Amino acid sequence: MDVYDKRILASVQERADLTHAELAERVHLSPSQCARRLERLRAAGYIERTVAILNRERLGLDVLAHVLISLQVHEGVRNDAFRHFIDEAPEVLECYMQSGDADLLMKVAVPTLEALAAFIDRLIGLSGGLATLRSYIVLRSLKTGNRYPIS
Repeated sequence: MDVYDKRILASVQERADLTHAELAERVHLSPSQCARRLERLRAAGYIERTVAILNRERLGLDVLAHVLISLQVHEGVRNDAFRHFIDEAPEVLECYMQSGDADLLMKVAVPTLEALAAFIDRLIGLSGGLATLRSYIVLRSLKTGNRYPIS
């Protein structure tokens, strides 16, 4: 990967809808070179997929919460059901298995506090194996994004 590939990656992760001509202007290559390099970067796995980032509030998802969960049981059928729930729950934007005080960290978006309570009730009812669950309501986003540093 050379400096032009890095410029291309930095540009498309900021604005994936750039035309090849706009991208060429940003990275100082021809549009055809940008197109070839972009295709090569996709094929090599540097670009997993291209998505649109929607406005959560405009969609009526006014409550954003982080939910920390510690599991009682770390194997077996309960965890399979729990993972299936996470995969299928539209409220769960992200979920990470982690080290530290809690086993899992979830990012959850719902329209109301009542919807968050209902989500948590479903989660507890399904799992039957939670040691602890803590939810933290996001009051204000100070920084959001999905851009990785490219050096």
